[in-house]
Amino acid sequence: MFKVLTKGCEPTRGSKYSACVDLYASEDVVIGAGETKLVGLGVAIDLEKLDELLFIADKYKDAEKHIDMEEVFNNFLKSHYLQLMLRSSLGKKGLILPSGVGIIDLDYAEEIKMIIHNPLSHVRFGEMNGGCDGNNAIEIKKGDKIGQITLLEHKSYLFGIDTDKERDGGFGSTGK
Repeated sequence: MFKVLTKGCEPTRGSKYSACVDLYASEDVVIGAGETKLVGLGVAIDLEKLDELLFIADKYKDAEKHIDMEEVFNNFLKSHYLQLMLRSSLGKKGLILPSGVGIIDLDYAEEIKMIIHNPLSHVRFGEMNGGCDGNNAIEIKKGDKIGQITLLEHKSYLFGIDTDKERDGGFGSTGK
């Protein structure tokens, strides 16, 4: 489902029962206290691979009922999304995703990135995270495991709002 854009950023699963796939930083980044940075993850959605996976459903079609695979594929794209979360190891250091989670539509074709914030804090987190006091820069190195992503189904079509607009652009383009 993913196209690897940066060597060493191949998604992995931590265990056979992991709900999410782990993602890696595609660059070195230092996030100073109070700063927010956009961090690349070195992968993009590969719609061709996704289409191949859905094509497997074709073998289950009833002989008397034709399944339009293009319609199946479009319905899948309309009813699923990727949810991106920060790994708990970075949360332990005090970092956060300002929006809580990232929502990635399946028609987003550019590199997936995370918005990571290092909040200023007057509270000392203590030994649990190495004594982070909210006033220190946090360094993320290329290849560090920083994100988790999972595929979820949604039912936003129930809102009765639809569009035939195609995506035109990358990160944040549907908010313009």
